[in-house]
Amino acid sequence: MQEFIGRSPLKILLLLVCLIILSSGTQAQKPSQTKPSTSDDDVIRVKTELIQTDVTVVDRRGRLIEGLSPEQFQLRVDGKAQTLLFFDQVATGAANEAKQLSAARQAKPGTTTTPVAGATTEPARGRTIFFFVDDVHLAGDSLTRARALLTRFVDNKMVTGDRVAIISTSGGIGFLQQLTDNKAVLREAISRIRAKSVTESTASHVYISEVDANMVANHSDRGLFTYLVAETMREYQMKSPIGAATMVKNRVSQINAQAKVAELETLSRLESFVRSTAPLAGRKVVFFISDGFVVDTKRSNGLEVMQRVSGEAARVGAVIYSLGTRANVFGPGADVSRSDFPDTGGGTAWRSLIEDKAPQEPLETLADETGGRSYLNSNALDDGLSQALAESSSYYLLAWRPDSENQRAGKSRVEISIKDRPDLRVRMRRHFFDLKPAESVKPIVSATGAPEDELRGALGSLYPRRDLPTSVSATLSKTEKGPELNILMQLDSEMLNFEAGEKQGAVVDVLGMALDDRGLFSSFKQRLEIPRAAVGASNRYVKWTQTLRLPAGIYQVRVAVRDRQTARTGSAMLWIEIPASTTGK
Repeated sequence: MQEFIGRSPLKILLLLVCLIILSSGTQAQKPSQTKPSTSDDDVIRVKTELIQTDVTVVDRRGRLIEGLSPEQFQLRVDGKAQTLLFFDQVATGAANEAKQLSAARQAKPGTTTTPVAGATTEPARGRTIFFFVDDVHLAGDSLTRARALLTRFVDNKMVTGDRVAIISTSGGIGFLQQLTDNKAVLREAISRIRAKSVTESTASHVYISEVDANMVANHSDRGLFTYLVAETMREYQMKSPIGAATMVKNRVSQINAQAKVAELETLSRLESFVRSTAPLAGRKVVFFISDGFVVDTKRSNGLEVMQRVSGEAARVGAVIYSLGTRANVFGPGADVSRSDFPDTGGGTAWRSLIEDKAPQEPLETLADETGGRSYLNSNALDDGLSQALAESSSYYLLAWRPDSENQRAGKSRVEISIKDRPDLRVRMRRHFFDLKPAESVKPIVSATGAPEDELRGALGSLYPRRDLPTSVSATLSKTEKGPELNILMQLDSEMLNFEAGEKQGAVVDVLGMALDDRGLFSSFKQRLEIPRAAVGASNRYVKWTQTLRLPAGIYQVRVAVRDRQTARTGSAMLWIEIPASTTGK
C-alpha cells in the first residue's frame, strides 16, 4: 500500500494514471462460470442518412403527455411535410433506453418502425442528473438559495437509482464533482460551493453593474454615461466633470473586462462538461444554476460558444434547464450601499428593465436551444425543478430522411406539431440529435498501447468502462488497529476469453484504489487466474476481495480490470464515508 498527499484536489483524477506504482496484492479467490468471449457488444457503425431528434410534448399547464402515436405527429422541414421513418417513446433512465437509441440509429431508410412506447420489463437504471452551479455569477443571497435548493433535492427528491453530480464553474467543489448515489457525498459537495463572483474594489457608492458597463463600453450609451459622471461628481463633491469622467471610464473598463472573463469561463466550462458526458448512455438532465450574465457580440464570442454548447448537448443527448437564482424585487426599494438617485433627465429610463432582462437571456437561450425550459422566478425554483424532472422523465424519438444538403448539414428549419391538438406544445432542441454510441462502449487505447497504460486509463476514466462489466461494493469493520475497508469486486465471466489447450483459463489484471479529497490514496494490484473448469451456470460471476486500512474521511473506491486475451477493460467506482469512530460493521 502506498500513500500520497496531493496539494490540489482538482488534479487528483488526472494524477491517477501517473501516481500508481503499485505493490503486489492478493490472488483471486474461487471464481464462477465461463463462456468464450463474443463480439455482441462490438459497435457496428451503420452509415445512414437518417436524422434524429428527441422531443417532449406538454399541455398548456406544462404536464407531460405520453402515449401518443406516430400518426399524431406532423413533421415539416423547411415548410415541407416529411414522413417519419422511426418513432419510439423512451423512458429516461429505463434499462433499455440505450437499445432504443441504437435502434433509431440503425433503422433502415424507407422503413417504418412500430412504436415501442418505452415499455420495458427490465429494471430501471435510474435518472442521470447534473447540477452545474455557475458560482462565478452568484451573489451572496443567491448562493444561499442555490444551496438550499440543492439540499432539499438531495433530502426529498432524490430516489433510489438516481445518479447525481454537482459541478461548479470555478471547480471549487474539486474531487467531489462526480456522479454518485451517495447523499453524504452530495451534501459535502453542496457545502463547498462558494460565491466566486468578482466585485469591484472601489468603495464608490455609485453602482455600476455588468449591464451598465456593457452599455457604456460597447454601445456608447451617452445618457447612462452622463448620469454616472454626474453621480460620481456628487459623491466626491467634484466641480470639474473631467476627473469624474475619467474615473467612470476606468471603472467601466475594469468591470467590462472582468465580466467578459467570467462569461467565457462559464460557457467554456459548461461546454467541456457537456462534452464529457458523451460516454453515458441515454438522455441526461442538466440544471444550470446562475444569476445570469451578459452575452454581447460587441464584447466577446460568447454567442458562438453558446451555440457550441447546444450543439454538444444535441450530440450527447443532454437537455439544459436553467434555474435563475437572482432575487426578485417587487415594488420600490433602496439599497443603502448605493446612491441610485433618480435620473430626472430621463436618460436612463430603460435601466431597470434591461438590468433584469439582459442577464436572463443566456439562461433562456441555453434552455430553448437544447429542448429544456428556463425558470427565472427565484421564489419558485423548487416547483420549477420538480416540473422539469417530471417533464424529462419520458420523450419521443423521431427520425426522418433528409432530401437536401441543407438538411444534412442541420441548417433547415424543423417544425413538429400534434395534429388536431393545438393545446399541446412540442418542446424540441434546435440541433439534430446525434448521440454517438461508440464513445460509450469502445475502450480508449493509450498512445503507447501498453497493457499497463490501458489498465491505468480505465482506472482514471471519468465514467465506468462497460466493455468488461465490473462491479464493486464495500463494508467497514472495526479492528484493533483501526477501521478496515473490505472491498468486494466481481466481473461477468461470460465476457472473458479462456485460453485453449490444457490450461483453459483466463487471466485478468486488476488495479484498485481508495482516494480521498485530500490527495491521500491507498492502492492495490492483483492478478486473477481463472480456471475454465471453475466457472459454470451456477457460478457466472467471478468474485474476489481486498482489504485496506484507511483513516476517517470520504473516499472514492475505484477498480479497473483487463482481460489479457481480449484486451477488454472494465471499471467500477463507489463512494464510502469512514467516520471518525467505528463501532462495528
